[in-house]
Amino acid sequence: MARSTFDLDVRGQLGVREQLALLSLPPRLRRRLLNNVSKRVRTMSRKNIRNQQNLDGSPFEARKNPEKGKKKMEAGLGKLLQVTSVTPDQAVLGWRNALTSWVAAQQHNGTSERRTAAQMKRWNRVPEGLAATEKQAKRLRRLGFKVRQAGKKSLSRPPVAWILEHVNYAQAGLLIRILSEEQSESTGKQSWEITLPKRQFLGASTERDTGLLLNQVLQQILNSPR
Repeated sequence: MARSTFDLDVRGQLGVREQLALLSLPPRLRRRLLNNVSKRVRTMSRKNIRNQQNLDGSPFEARKNPEKGKKKMEAGLGKLLQVTSVTPDQAVLGWRNALTSWVAAQQHNGTSERRTAAQMKRWNRVPEGLAATEKQAKRLRRLGFKVRQAGKKSLSRPPVAWILEHVNYAQAGLLIRILSEEQSESTGKQSWEITLPKRQFLGASTERDTGLLLNQVLQQILNSPR
């Protein structure tokens, strides 16, 4: 399954002594530990996006057509990245919106697959301030973007208001790129072949780095007042 989250599990990341120290902590402090580590990994991931580099330090592969956009790649995904769940034993860093998570997986892992308009019919309401712009919404309509709206049996071109309510900025950018590239080949398509290179920004560089970060935060919690 394509990776769209960073899963932090304390098992296997700590030595025996550190694991014993961790088990001595109450659940609330173990949750705090994993939450803090996950947020630091989020900071590292966002730094990779700012620097436009992969986990190994290599630069992101450039866009095929640089004129299509000068904004930094994956910037929208970085803003939406958050700790989606945390327990005393495991934390997950990712995206709450299912479509955003799917987009992130394609960007992080690279992909070449066919997606259909019908497969993109399940959308979540977008939080205020993160929606697509009106300019993006109008362009999506011009490009023939269609979805199956509530109460309708067939795919239809949604109004601008629907797009602003259900599609966020990062999603709109990717869909515009997909539809624009396909538009030159054929109009009225209801499926698209998506080919994206790997741009691996999510996570720490290595498991060793994750272990070191986990140990560092553990020591801070052990040495802080309870």
